[in-house]
Amino acid sequence: MGTLDLSQVRRPAYWFVKKMPDVNRDLRKEMLLRLVFIGFTCLSTGCALINGMVANTAGNFFGSAEAVYASDEDPELVRDALPFSLKTMETLLDSSPENKNILLGACSGFTIYAYLFLQADAEMAEWDDYNLALELRERARKMYVRGRDYCVRRLDVTYPGIGSQLLVDPTVAVLDIELDDVEALYWLGTSWGLAISNGLDHPELIADLPAVKALLGRAIELDEDYNRGAIHSALIPLEALPEEMGGSPSRAREHFERAVELSDGLDASVYVTFAAVARGADDREEFEQLLKAALAVDPDEDKSYRLLNLISQELARDLLDHIDDLFFE
Repeated sequence: MGTLDLSQVRRPAYWFVKKMPDVNRDLRKEMLLRLVFIGFTCLSTGCALINGMVANTAGNFFGSAEAVYASDEDPELVRDALPFSLKTMETLLDSSPENKNILLGACSGFTIYAYLFLQADAEMAEWDDYNLALELRERARKMYVRGRDYCVRRLDVTYPGIGSQLLVDPTVAVLDIELDDVEALYWLGTSWGLAISNGLDHPELIADLPAVKALLGRAIELDEDYNRGAIHSALIPLEALPEEMGGSPSRAREHFERAVELSDGLDASVYVTFAAVARGADDREEFEQLLKAALAVDPDEDKSYRLLNLISQELARDLLDHIDDLFFE
């Protein structure tokens, strides 16, 4: 489930455009025409001459496709579609390794896939098949690291050497990053942070925690309400870490409350994420209230959250079904 069917790669170019879920008809038509043009041009001039044009076109297209995925009402459709998009971006990066749009798309894409379809599955598998849950978490960790590396490359294009600087002195390294790069900051901090939270048995990852905090701290300094509270949401699991690792339940609550405010309470994932803090505090009452609040969100009220909300609500139901296993009298 969720793997690339290589037989699809041999299908004609129009298949990819046709199968993009619910893409605006004009955008789909434009992409098809460009792919046809690219195909004929390859025949007459050689594809190597137009790799830059292909990469730029695809970079813009994948940026538009991300919003389409986010609003989809069928998680399984997105689960099956995303791997093809991810491998397509990786293929394009071979010929255009410094394309900012595709690097950012690969970073966010691998992070989204790991979060929605691997980490969520791992959490639900823990009740019945612990070994499967471990396997899924390891896959998720690797995907997060993969996404992180693409984001490092993306920032490295604008700020040469920043990848190395983040490991040496992250607080100083992020000072030069400007407002235009908040999106890259957010996705790098998010992918790196999720890699750490899913790889607590990897000391080399835990050592990178100061870099993650510096990245998200700079992002929130530049654009505190970015994407309606997304940075605050990303900081909740970091602050939910044990206090000896720099976590703080009070700061986690502050980020939770601000994320709810900025999203108008329409992002169910915020409630599910903060429920982990309530669980850590052994607060069954708040844990249950938070999950019920997540389920009370209407996935269709704000379609930009729809896919995330549907999967978050599935996880919330699963946690409520096993609440007696999580809390002991």
